[in-house]
Amino acid sequence: MANMSKKPNRLVHEKSPYLLQHAHNPVDWFPWGTEAFEKAQKEDKIILLSIGYSTCHWCHVMERESFEDVSTAEVLNRDFVCIKLDREERPDIDKIYMDALHAMGTQGGWPLNMFLTPTKEPILGGTYFPPENRYGKRSFKEVLRLVSEAWKNQREELITAASDLTQYLRENETRPNEGKLPGKEIIEKNFERYLQVYDKEYFGFKTNSVNKFPPSMALSFLTEFYLLKKEPRALEMAFNTAYAMKSGGIYDQVGGGICRYATDHEWLVPHFEKMLYDNSLFVEALSILYKASGEVFFLNVIREIVTYIRRDMTLESGGIASAEDADSEGEEGKFYLWGHSEFHHLVSDEEIQGFWNVTEEGNFEHQNILNVYFRGKNPYAEGIQWTPEFSNRLENAKEKLLIARTNRMRPLRDDKILTSWNCLWIRALLSAYEVSGDIEYLNDAKKIYLFITKELVRVDGSILRRFREGEAKYFGTLPDYTEFIWVSFKLFQLDEDRTAFENGKKSLEYLISNFESKVGPFYESFHGNEDLIVRTIEGYDGVEPSGNSTILHLFHLLNSWGFRKWDLQKKADLIFAYFLPELTQNSLSYPSMISAFQKFQYPSKEVLVVYKDKDPKEIQKIKNKLSMLKDPNLVWLVIEESRAKELSQELELLGGRGAGSGILYYVCRNFSCELPKDNWEETLTLIQE
Repeated sequence: MANMSKKPNRLVHEKSPYLLQHAHNPVDWFPWGTEAFEKAQKEDKIILLSIGYSTCHWCHVMERESFEDVSTAEVLNRDFVCIKLDREERPDIDKIYMDALHAMGTQGGWPLNMFLTPTKEPILGGTYFPPENRYGKRSFKEVLRLVSEAWKNQREELITAASDLTQYLRENETRPNEGKLPGKEIIEKNFERYLQVYDKEYFGFKTNSVNKFPPSMALSFLTEFYLLKKEPRALEMAFNTAYAMKSGGIYDQVGGGICRYATDHEWLVPHFEKMLYDNSLFVEALSILYKASGEVFFLNVIREIVTYIRRDMTLESGGIASAEDADSEGEEGKFYLWGHSEFHHLVSDEEIQGFWNVTEEGNFEHQNILNVYFRGKNPYAEGIQWTPEFSNRLENAKEKLLIARTNRMRPLRDDKILTSWNCLWIRALLSAYEVSGDIEYLNDAKKIYLFITKELVRVDGSILRRFREGEAKYFGTLPDYTEFIWVSFKLFQLDEDRTAFENGKKSLEYLISNFESKVGPFYESFHGNEDLIVRTIEGYDGVEPSGNSTILHLFHLLNSWGFRKWDLQKKADLIFAYFLPELTQNSLSYPSMISAFQKFQYPSKEVLVVYKDKDPKEIQKIKNKLSMLKDPNLVWLVIEESRAKELSQELELLGGRGAGSGILYYVCRNFSCELPKDNWEETLTLIQE
């Protein structure tokens, strides 16, 4: 962490909490920008680009060991131009150099330390470098020496290699698109791949030799697969995995919220940082699981996570903070751990202690990570059964522990507001609202949406990525656009918000004008973003859905409404065709995209309800019923007659459709509609045919 007693460097003027952590390093850091590049070219120096984020544990470690070390700083300041970058503010830049690192045959991660030519082309890179030779890695000082000597003695070779690598990255992003679509069989194969890696003992998926990451997008895919194919094994995998995630130490049993990942296959010991995107995607998965299973347990978990975000992550400005650190008082997880005596003093109930596996010896460095034992159980088959009396005792225990924990030093909260992550949380809230009917979830979503539109969306539909301390900055990336557009149209659907519809349409037009590539998918960055050496294309659903995945879900929704501006089916096909190799060979890394593909493989089914002069409560009940229908491919719209007429030129589904004497229900397939009905019962029969 930054030592405030030392002389500040240029980063002191930045807003990013991560950059501010380095603002008092002896390293002469520059932010990413022309000043650094001009200096590198003028002085003919290599650039050290060091990328991380504020809640990154190994970023903190490397800062303490190397960037706060005066002798290391002397070498860096003499031989290099040093740039610090927050990957969460500029994921477009991070993507380029992470791709370069992978192309060099090195595994990625953060901190990402990349050596560049003065023209920003990648020479050599790595992640964490220790201060001395260890872990099979060269020391950071030795790496600096070797790079510096190579620049002096082998400059032309380095420049040529960097240029060749940059050209490779460019060509890799613009591979030809032959237009061949994946076959429908990839959906079944994807399900079978999950069966192969499913952990029957601890649940989740063994796609990593050590860690387990929350597979929330996979859970959504599997649940939708179950709803479409009536395959119980898909629901069982999703159900049990969600239960294990909530029960394990990866979940904050006291305060709610899921951590970044588990460092074991048992979900017990987490990497304790909490990210907004993980909690958003988990709530979305829990919502569809509740819809599919009717298991109230999932609604209760949603409520806990929403309470956590409201209490600990919601900012006075109206946006949601990005993350909470794993460390406090210099120790990872200290905020979340309980000694036996402290716990017993607060909660003497032995049954509760046993439920959370609290022991004198502990399960993590003589302390206790609270967790619920589930090994050998099958919650999907056995059911989740707690008595009301035990649930009340458990809630009372949580309250006591939460109050006691407020006296501890909290981990650092990264309070920058990111557009795509906030929109993911809006998405989660809207999903929770659809399945629960809890109007407070909708109200929370609308408040955050209002903040985003006020501070980060401009009049022409363009979007900025980050807001902090009154400053909105950086061109929005593809996920910023796609997530904002998605929640805009969902708010129109759920709340008949015409302003949200116009916002979504305007930003979609801007997106298609400025991000669409000639080969089908959309670039990660705005075409006018001139500080990038490559414009990348991404489909991988990593910590959040890729922008190309989200836009496919969006195209399915708009296509089903008959959005007339473009041929959205053709645009979707081009994206699917471009990612044919990945969807065929590596589909587990593309769960959101394959979910979108699954939607496009079934005949469209639309339900339109047009009404006039009706009690809003009656209309709300109709929306709630439609939201709970278990067909993932069904798209619905409930709209007042005059609004339907206004939008009929834009949405084909609305053309010539009125409310009759008060309300009419239209059930359509590929825009061919049955005769309208005037009651829900007959409509439901038509829907289920």
